[in-house]
Amino acid sequence: MIIPSEKNWLRDFLNIYWLRPENALWRALNCKSLEGIELQPPSLDLSCGDGVFSFTLHGGKFKTAYDVFKDTGDLNKFYENADIYNAAPGEYIPAIETRPNASVTVGTDWKQHLLDKAAMLDFYETLVLHDNNNPLPFEDDRFNTIYSNSVYWVENVDSHLSEIRRILAPDGKAILQLKTTAISELFETLRIDYADQLGTDFIDIIDRGRTDNHAHLHDDSGWTDKLADAGLKIVERRLSVTWVHLRMWDIGLRPISPHLIRMANSLPDEQRKLIKEDWIETWERLLLPFYNIDFNLDQQRSPPEICYVVEPIN
Repeated sequence: MIIPSEKNWLRDFLNIYWLRPENALWRALNCKSLEGIELQPPSLDLSCGDGVFSFTLHGGKFKTAYDVFKDTGDLNKFYENADIYNAAPGEYIPAIETRPNASVTVGTDWKQHLLDKAAMLDFYETLVLHDNNNPLPFEDDRFNTIYSNSVYWVENVDSHLSEIRRILAPDGKAILQLKTTAISELFETLRIDYADQLGTDFIDIIDRGRTDNHAHLHDDSGWTDKLADAGLKIVERRLSVTWVHLRMWDIGLRPISPHLIRMANSLPDEQRKLIKEDWIETWERLLLPFYNIDFNLDQQRSPPEICYVVEPIN
């Protein structure tokens, strides 16, 4: 399967993440940057989570009745840095409008509840519970395509990259979306230069433990060295987001999202649907100017994320 071009990824992800429009924009740009790449089976989606991103990337589409906010965990634990989306499915029903153009052979994640949600998409042939700090549970040369956007949070990153190389077929390719040192620039500046004026409570609320998940951040040169040491050669670099998108994502509606979720989920279904449709229409108009992987307000800065298409060094 070749990832389609000229698709309205923004609209699709606003439907999924409508209460977090900054996330919708980021994920839409991630997809936009992957357009034209061929995904050959057997394929592996490392840290697939609930599967919604890859489902959409492969051409799947959800009805308006679906979004990720209907079945969350205890919203009161949001400010304790809990993953509110890692919750037992309960009443979770992924209302599918269009099936994907292809399936993924294997999806892995270390959170069982997310895998349970992914299973309900009927999109992955196999789902495996796995912590990426441990060796990958697959034989050598197993996959023609590997996708991951989570390498940077793995503690044993060198071992993990070597494992990706081990299970990648000699003619296969891995698509790795890796965050760079630029991703933490704002919070470092706030803590170092503005903590006295803003107070640590303000900074902690908008960060909410996010920087704790950045186990490994490198600039392009650093990631290039890491990949080479693991036996992977870069055949293409693709950018998807700029510093402008990062600033929008740094805060967005994240700090108040539990309250928005609680409010939305208290509405009758039909009223919620109508409000959601209006909300999506407004946010799509607001975000369309930014739906551009090169949008940088004419200021060239280091990219916060780089997509590396890599092949084994044979």
